[in-house]
Amino acid sequence: MMNLVVLSLFGVAATAFSVGPHRSAIHGGLHPPPISRAAPSARRRQPPLLAASLSPSVDGHVDNVGVILLAGGVGKRMNADRPKQFLELMGKPVLEHSVELFLTLPGVKHIVLVLDEAYRDTFRGRDERIVFAPPGEERQDSVWNGLQAMPEGVSVVCIHDSARPLVTQGTVLQCIRDANTHGAAVVGVPMKATVKESEDGQFVLRTIERSRLWEIQTPQVIQPALLKEGFALVREKSLAVTDDVSLVELLGKPVKLTMGEYENLKITTPEDMVIAEQFMRARQREETAAEHVPSR
Repeated sequence: MMNLVVLSLFGVAATAFSVGPHRSAIHGGLHPPPISRAAPSARRRQPPLLAASLSPSVDGHVDNVGVILLAGGVGKRMNADRPKQFLELMGKPVLEHSVELFLTLPGVKHIVLVLDEAYRDTFRGRDERIVFAPPGEERQDSVWNGLQAMPEGVSVVCIHDSARPLVTQGTVLQCIRDANTHGAAVVGVPMKATVKESEDGQFVLRTIERSRLWEIQTPQVIQPALLKEGFALVREKSLAVTDDVSLVELLGKPVKLTMGEYENLKITTPEDMVIAEQFMRARQREETAAEHVPSR
């Protein structure tokens, strides 16, 4: 097991993650899968050299989508009086932004809110598609609980962090289409930070070539049979995974990369709330400007 330390050159807090011994199409595997294009806004923000490698989007509708919305975190790093998903962002709780997006997303038939009992009253009776599941000790436990509450027969299971309120409808729909075609898909963006490898967490061993590294986001979308097969494997071998498509990687199955947007940040610290609000205000200004463009 090696530690990869990400040193940001853009003012974003440094992060670290571990890479296991198996190959990963996400973390610089030898044969990364093709990349799907989600929306024009995402294309504008990617490095120019990647533009030619994007495969064309397939404009197909996927029905009977099941959503697992993870909202059970406590958000200790926020130092707030409530979990971060209930802090106000642009006049509504962080969680509400994701709930509204998925309630209006074409093809969504079931939404499982993985949420502590104490916070469920706001959503009870709001929409017949919403049901609840308890949070688990770890992320994979929460996803497992959400899967148990998901009705049989869904086409794909779309797993999303409620702490990512900035994901766009276009990105989600493209990831759903990719998973419907390939079995599993994950939203991500090319790594912009410089990445260093360290064996002891004290000294730099070497610099990792970042051209093959991707920063993975959510949603992560998986066909239910694959998701269940992956869970069977990790439970049998007592393995731990930190994201959902790792379940598919462990099976040796491909995971499609769906081009995301750098704005789709995960709210973890108070500074993230400030940045998220700035992004939302910028989007509002763009929408307002577009509404006032005279038609030809």
